[in-house]
Amino acid sequence: MRIGGYTKKYFRERAAIGSMMLRGVTLVYGPPGAGKTTFAAWYTYNSYDRVFWVSAFEDEETFRRNMAALGYNFGGKLVYWEAVLAGAEAFFNTLLDAVAREKPQALVIDSVTEFLAAGGGLDILHNIIYRAVKQSGVDVFLTAEREVAQRVAYVADNVIELFYEVYPYGAVREAVVRKIRGGRAGYTMPYVILEGAGLLFIAPSSVSRQVERLETLTCIDEVVGGIYKGLLHAFVGPPGAGKTWHMLNVARSLRDRGVEPLLISISGAGSIYAEKFGVETIDVGLDLGEFYAALATSKAPVIFIRGLETFSKLYGIQLLYTAVRTLLKLARTGRAVVVSLRDLYDLDVLFDVIVKIEDRAVTGVRAPGGKIGERVRC
Repeated sequence: MRIGGYTKKYFRERAAIGSMMLRGVTLVYGPPGAGKTTFAAWYTYNSYDRVFWVSAFEDEETFRRNMAALGYNFGGKLVYWEAVLAGAEAFFNTLLDAVAREKPQALVIDSVTEFLAAGGGLDILHNIIYRAVKQSGVDVFLTAEREVAQRVAYVADNVIELFYEVYPYGAVREAVVRKIRGGRAGYTMPYVILEGAGLLFIAPSSVSRQVERLETLTCIDEVVGGIYKGLLHAFVGPPGAGKTWHMLNVARSLRDRGVEPLLISISGAGSIYAEKFGVETIDVGLDLGEFYAALATSKAPVIFIRGLETFSKLYGIQLLYTAVRTLLKLARTGRAVVVSLRDLYDLDVLFDVIVKIEDRAVTGVRAPGGKIGERVRC
């Protein structure tokens, strides 16, 4: 099955790239709308063959329908319980008996906020977690609202905090890895939730430590050595200097050599330019969520972006910083990312490669290779 030109297998591979080894007890918390249920579904769907799901607020038919719309069709590998919150101790004991009988690999309690509000108590919750994990070897996933997260965080081996904010420029979601048992923590991963694709990380946790140089057979090779997978590039110059022309010329050359690039154009006009060069283009509006969705669903090894600073002109420089920081994380996963800008706005520290463009002449300002400081007319 294909979704927007991509296969189900592709999205599952993207999920695997962004996945963390969540073993033992995992707490996922955040505000309403952040995607706590979707996060738990994403991980368990891609990681286990047998899942026991307990929900305090959603019936099974609605849950399966909503998850199938995101691409998570659990089918027969899901055992679903609609929780009755009265008599929490009796309920949990019955649940443990069911877990022992069904023998799932993962148990999801969605959400513990409702259980605690119903008077279940931390001692009962701790008991069921201990018995499920220690006695049955089941991985447990708990979702919670932020206000109760600290009350249950101490029992968790892994803690993931989700952020969700809606701004005039679009919705922004980020996952902050607070704690990972035996693994690296303290990092942030922006993500989007798309119908048919589910939860997709824009810049997954995997980091490429290798930089690969791609020759472009253009004057960019002379001044900075080429385009580099694993690095973030800036093509900087005034309006009309030829930044878009240079990006598309490089993109066309890469495509002719077997590398399929992508141009993302913010706020229009991208496809008009790109058609002449035969470069795949996605036009997005002034919506950061739409822009992030384009990044998350792209499998291009080289991504060119024009119009990014339009966000800063309308919403302030902080938004440009946020977007560039996300692009740097994306580049560190092994992609080459090239952004055209009129000015660096004191963000030069975030760029690995900087090319100054004026009157179709290029000058290398920063790069691993090339003739830095030499001006070349193209």
